[in-house]
Amino acid sequence: MLKKTIPMRELAVFCRKAAFLFDAGLHVTEAMPVLAAQSSGRMLGATLFDLHKMIMQGESFSDALKISGAFPAFMCGFVAIGERTARVPETCAKLADFYENKVRTDEELAAAMLYPVLVSAMMLGVLIMAVTFVLPGYAQIFEASGVALPAATSLLLLVSGYFAENTLLIFGGFLVFLICVMFFFRTTTGQAFSSRNKLKIPIWRQKINLNITEALSLLLSSGIGVSEAVSTCGEVFENPVVLNDLQRVSSQLDSGAAFWQSLGEISYINPLLAELVRVGEETGRLPQTLEKCVAYFSTSYLHEVRRLNKLIEPVLTISLGVVLGAVMLAIILPTFELATAV
Repeated sequence: MLKKTIPMRELAVFCRKAAFLFDAGLHVTEAMPVLAAQSSGRMLGATLFDLHKMIMQGESFSDALKISGAFPAFMCGFVAIGERTARVPETCAKLADFYENKVRTDEELAAAMLYPVLVSAMMLGVLIMAVTFVLPGYAQIFEASGVALPAATSLLLLVSGYFAENTLLIFGGFLVFLICVMFFFRTTTGQAFSSRNKLKIPIWRQKINLNITEALSLLLSSGIGVSEAVSTCGEVFENPVVLNDLQRVSSQLDSGAAFWQSLGEISYINPLLAELVRVGEETGRLPQTLEKCVAYFSTSYLHEVRRLNKLIEPVLTISLGVVLGAVMLAIILPTFELATAV
């Protein structure tokens, strides 16, 4: 069986189409071949044909999803809940909404990070061209004229010369360092280190709070208990710290603790979320309260991402402008020195 996870965008489309077909009255054994034939991804199409075979052999829809290994554990668990409550069409529609929202928020964050990366790469390319092709020409001219190069230009030439002479050593060392870092973050220690430090980044904490609220709202609206919802919610996250914290909350709920108190003990949880959960528990309208929380946190997160993007632009422009200005000054100064010498 295929073990690579289906991309989230394709998952959203698959869930939306499945919800439509199930709601139209098609049985899962009839819907799978239709969905497989209409899938845009080769991997998803092949996986759906495999699902159809397993279902025809007696497996349930949720078990087939799990056995395939190509679908997230959260989706498999939520579909199983839909099967238990006889609400599979509604379950698939809610999963489609969930994954569409996740795709949208992830793309917003990726777009915010793309601009500074592209601008930095372009400016670095300009600097390399200036140091590699322009400055050496000035050095030859000054050497022929017998005029001393300005200190800034000499320093820049010294640095560029060092890099030019040790290109393979520097590039090789950087490559080895990069491989070591990648290997480290694949280890259990590295993943734990990365997970803890991500939670210190404000925008990442907001994203975690949004994802927790979305998952809990989705699960509780299906009529399952809070403890089971929290335990299943943990399967959304690849972050082991978040997963362990949610499992601990689920255990505390089984012991009789209040949900809002257990949730509020997690350091990266927004206090507003814990307070609103308290209100929802006291009024007996926790699913409805969380649904409103999703709308608020989603708007707040997207606003923060766009604000971060707007903040990065001037800071990046000024920083790169200063660096580029210093390099350009080192290139222009020799021209004035030559003019004075003449």
